[in-house]
Amino acid sequence: MSTSFRLFRRWAASRLSASLLPVFAVLLLAAMWGAMLYQVDLERQVAHSKAVGQSQSQARALSDYVGNILRQAGHATHVFKLKYEETDGAYPLARFATPGGLLDSVLPVRLAIPMAVYDASGKLADSLNGPMPTSAAAAPYFPALARSARDIDIVTAARASPHGSAWQIQVARRLSAGDGSFAGVVVMVIEPSLFIDDYDRLDIDERSAVVLLSRSASLSAGRLGESLFTSDTLEFNPVGPRGRRLAEVMPDETLDEVPRIYAASELGRDALVAVVGIPRDVALASFERQRLVYLAFALAGGALIAAVTAVLMRQSARLRASIRAAKEAQAMLRGAVHGSLDAFMLLTAVRGADDKILDFIIADINEIGAAILKLARTQLIGQKAFALLPRFAQTGLFGHYVKVLETGQTHSEEFEIRIEGQAPIWIHHQVVPIEGGVAVTSRDITLRKQEEIEIRGSRNFLQSLINNLPLLIYVKSARPKNFGQFLIWNQAAETVTGYRPDQVIGKRDAEAFPPGFGLTTPEEDLAMLDTPMVVDLPEKPVSRPDGSVRYLHTMSVPLFDADGHLEYILCIAEDVTRRREQDKNLREALAALRESEARVRTIADALPAMIAYIDANEVYRFHNASFLRDFLGGPSVLGTTVRSTIGEPRYRTLEPFIKRALAGETVVFEEVDESGGRDVAYQITYIPQTGDDGQNIVGFHVMRQDITSHKREKKQLIMLSQIDALTGLTNRAGFFQKLDAAMQNSTAKGALMAVMYMDIDHFKPVNDTYGHNTGDALLKAFSGRLTHTVRATDTVARLGGDEFTIVMENLARNEDAAAIAAKIVTAMRTPFKLGDVSVSVSTSIGLAFFQGGLLEPEELLKQADMLLYQAKQAGRNTFRAAL
Repeated sequence: MSTSFRLFRRWAASRLSASLLPVFAVLLLAAMWGAMLYQVDLERQVAHSKAVGQSQSQARALSDYVGNILRQAGHATHVFKLKYEETDGAYPLARFATPGGLLDSVLPVRLAIPMAVYDASGKLADSLNGPMPTSAAAAPYFPALARSARDIDIVTAARASPHGSAWQIQVARRLSAGDGSFAGVVVMVIEPSLFIDDYDRLDIDERSAVVLLSRSASLSAGRLGESLFTSDTLEFNPVGPRGRRLAEVMPDETLDEVPRIYAASELGRDALVAVVGIPRDVALASFERQRLVYLAFALAGGALIAAVTAVLMRQSARLRASIRAAKEAQAMLRGAVHGSLDAFMLLTAVRGADDKILDFIIADINEIGAAILKLARTQLIGQKAFALLPRFAQTGLFGHYVKVLETGQTHSEEFEIRIEGQAPIWIHHQVVPIEGGVAVTSRDITLRKQEEIEIRGSRNFLQSLINNLPLLIYVKSARPKNFGQFLIWNQAAETVTGYRPDQVIGKRDAEAFPPGFGLTTPEEDLAMLDTPMVVDLPEKPVSRPDGSVRYLHTMSVPLFDADGHLEYILCIAEDVTRRREQDKNLREALAALRESEARVRTIADALPAMIAYIDANEVYRFHNASFLRDFLGGPSVLGTTVRSTIGEPRYRTLEPFIKRALAGETVVFEEVDESGGRDVAYQITYIPQTGDDGQNIVGFHVMRQDITSHKREKKQLIMLSQIDALTGLTNRAGFFQKLDAAMQNSTAKGALMAVMYMDIDHFKPVNDTYGHNTGDALLKAFSGRLTHTVRATDTVARLGGDEFTIVMENLARNEDAAAIAAKIVTAMRTPFKLGDVSVSVSTSIGLAFFQGGLLEPEELLKQADMLLYQAKQAGRNTFRAAL
């Protein structure tokens, strides 16, 4: 019986041993195919995401082109308006649209655009390039332009065309008579074919789809290869959950037999959406080739495994060759691990007699991981990790490894490592359980964390500055989704108004305060949208919850985002209640002058302001101690004239204000005293005094107040709002303020000036390839090189994104500015060294000139923008200057 049992056990063992190899081969094949299929699926997702990104990039290019054509159309109506009003209405459309004429210079498109002129009653007066309605009186733009005297263009929403085209967009502008009265309108009709058929800048396959939709009118026009189509039912719906970064969309109806990957880009205020679809087989061609390579390798690997398994089952001598192949495969895997950008480490648990984990042995580690631990790889493999590196045992890593191994749950974290004598580093750490141990993947994220800490520190500094300023600081949102909501409410705002931040933040004026509260109104906020510039608002009373009233003097400042769009409205308010009370006290004290000179003297000397009284002959009749000490700085001047006391030069400065006060006007002005080596700002008030008859002016009272600290705080806040946070250059608000001042100076002196408008050629591929951190580094390097290329007197600004402008004043001739533009183009051709990355880009420049006239700053910038567009059309890496 025992012999039979032993024989059975031997037979079973041999059968089990023989079956292990094929079972192992089957499992290995399954694992290999599973890994291959998983990798193929991952790369398919990546290829699909890249295709969506490519489609979205092309859609953005199309939306930018459409927006530019609409802006150019508005500029074309402005140019026609100027010629029309210059000729007193005798300028025909046919002359305006002559080839090579004014229209070609501002709107260089190949298609003839229908145009019409309507008189003041809306009747058709002139038309060109197709039939036009005989009357525009019922058009939505006509009454709006008739009522408003502002020189603006109105871009109507898309609507169906009455003359056969699927839909159209109208650009209209007011025409004025010689006396400024309404003389009619000029209208340009732009059909979608202008954007679709005339646009050839998209680098896409001939089977791709290009579509332009109007969401407001449910209309669309598109191009499939060389074929155009229109539709009033086509819609594109987002793919996947809302809030995804990629703007992938799908049509709700089949366009043709070609499967495509679509992405969209919206045009904002024009309610238009650009959609580009790339053929799926073209977008995924690289992936399909890679998939075939994977399949070939998998088939080859499967055949190899099957062959090796068959040979091993026939001949045990082939086992060594099989082992060598396995070692080679392991070496290939290790090579892939060592070629990774992350640190990788395999740890095997070391257990004690009670099965408790005592340490982890380093089974394998790549070179990046060894570099982080500051030891050679050969010194680490086979060693107990926390015995070899005891300083890491205090970081909590050992406990995390044990918990991952015992629970089977992956652990991920970011932490800082500080080693004595070395700079601290930040690590992103991921621990995955494996059989008998853990696999650890780490990445050095020091640079990103330093940037986050720097940004957080800047925010904390600004928040501390805002909360500790004696001025009221509050910020409102200018974004469409929460326009008018309070986002910041500092301590001074709470103290002065009596409303806490939790009662204000997240609400609008009508939700947070009672009617007529007195802060900035919704109407004033809407005016900021129309004209984003610094606005000084008049003093307003504010009723506190306790019934008391405080008076505020407010300044509104626009804040823009990185793309140059208005994002926030910064309001800086000063509590002037005390000053008003001082004015009131001054009037009351002066009124008591007739009753008691001694009482007036006592009150006046106690006031912090400098006070005096001057009669109708400009003779000093009264002054307090502060006026004598801080203004005159000498003995009493009672009985002497103002002219003899302050001297002829200073009297000529003050004489206009004195005359106005003696004429019965309360005069308030500011004066800066530069004596004594410092600038002291004063606010001076002249208050006229009537005689006993209540009509004749017998003199005026003088009050001088030191407002230096308030002026300094306001100036600092305005400067902060006009600096671009990324590059340190002037931002969009500061640029327009500088441009307006430069144009006024040019008009006053007849001096020649210029404006350059430029952007970085091929900037987007840098962002897409290396990430936004490298893109930001390129913007900083570009702005630095740009600053060193221009003159010291020139103003360099960043409008947003990769767009820059330069204001150049006091030019001797046009060629001087053109030489600087050529110098800039040459300078930017040198590659930019950004850390470990070298980037080669170029720049395109539009150069416009100004030498006095009635042109607005926005119009001058539009001229430079059009010239920049011409430089782009000429192949980039160049400039175009106005003639």
